[in-house]
Amino acid sequence: MHDITSKALELGFSLVGKAPPEPLFGWSREVTRRIDEGLIPGEAWRKRNLKHTFDEVMPDARQVLIVVRSYKPFAEPFPPAIAAYSAHYRVYPKCLKQVESFAEWLRQMGINAIVTSKLPLKPLAVKAGLGIYRRNSLVYSKASGSFMTLFAVVIDTEIRGDTLFSESGNEASDCAECNICINQCPTGAIMPEGAIDMTKCIRDHMGSGRLVPPKIRKAYGVRLIGCEICQRVCPKNAHVLRNLPLPPREELEIFSLPKLLDLNEPSWKVTLESISDVIGNNYARKNRILGDAVIAAGNTKDSNLLKYLNETLKYPHVPVRAHSAWAVGRIGTSDAEKILTNALHEEKDLEVISEIKASLKNLC
Repeated sequence: MHDITSKALELGFSLVGKAPPEPLFGWSREVTRRIDEGLIPGEAWRKRNLKHTFDEVMPDARQVLIVVRSYKPFAEPFPPAIAAYSAHYRVYPKCLKQVESFAEWLRQMGINAIVTSKLPLKPLAVKAGLGIYRRNSLVYSKASGSFMTLFAVVIDTEIRGDTLFSESGNEASDCAECNICINQCPTGAIMPEGAIDMTKCIRDHMGSGRLVPPKIRKAYGVRLIGCEICQRVCPKNAHVLRNLPLPPREELEIFSLPKLLDLNEPSWKVTLESISDVIGNNYARKNRILGDAVIAAGNTKDSNLLKYLNETLKYPHVPVRAHSAWAVGRIGTSDAEKILTNALHEEKDLEVISEIKASLKNLC
């Protein structure tokens, strides 16, 4: 275990824990309850295809190693006209390569190892003693707060010896009567008992490519991916939120709203590739980026972005057009009214027509 811990630290991870491959029946029952109560969209959840038994990942599983990478969140707010993104999505793609290297090293040691995203990482991290749940349903350690990325490596060998634990061990949550995260969540997604209503969670809508409800759009602010509101207001994260950096200037420029929204920009493909280099391929998909970028544009209320939104109102993907209609209405100038009126005459989709009419009504 000492060698395993040393290798994980060498690769840049901050914590390592281990847990037995016992079925997570309690977690599975709780997920079913939340789906039945409408707190989790059942269809979207089932697409994630998470498992509660280890043999579905590795038939001869004997243990799971949980490795943790701590990271520093970015300062807020970002500069004007730059869509914000969480440092988590910048760290995750790089760490995924590192955890694959970790698994390859284990295999070279004669241990079969599979990196998997098909197991629920948060309950496994708590089970491994790497942190505790707090009211916003995130896992916290004393050293990193909730700003950490989790990875699971299922192995066919039982590793003995001590692991590198966080200082928190298996202590119970000490949120007590603190309800700051509940009160500060702009959409009311955090339930009093700590469950999250995913239908209201800003992050669950971001990067989905789906039509986002208007109340959630307004709560986006000028964000492209990642929310972090409940983390930033949590007193247990105060020590992490000191002296925060912004991303490098050249990286910020990639997320410039005029650049993201300019469909006539010849280098849009290059921009998408640059985004992929920062936050990974999964989120760097044109429909997803545009769908959220137009929401961010609307929340800036910057009339200089109307010329781009006029074009995204004609984009083939329905959620992009619907969000664009809402965004133009949010900007709300006389030019915005003309854009919406013209779009109403050309639009055929009933959902988008409804959005245009709602924006025009709000302008009256």
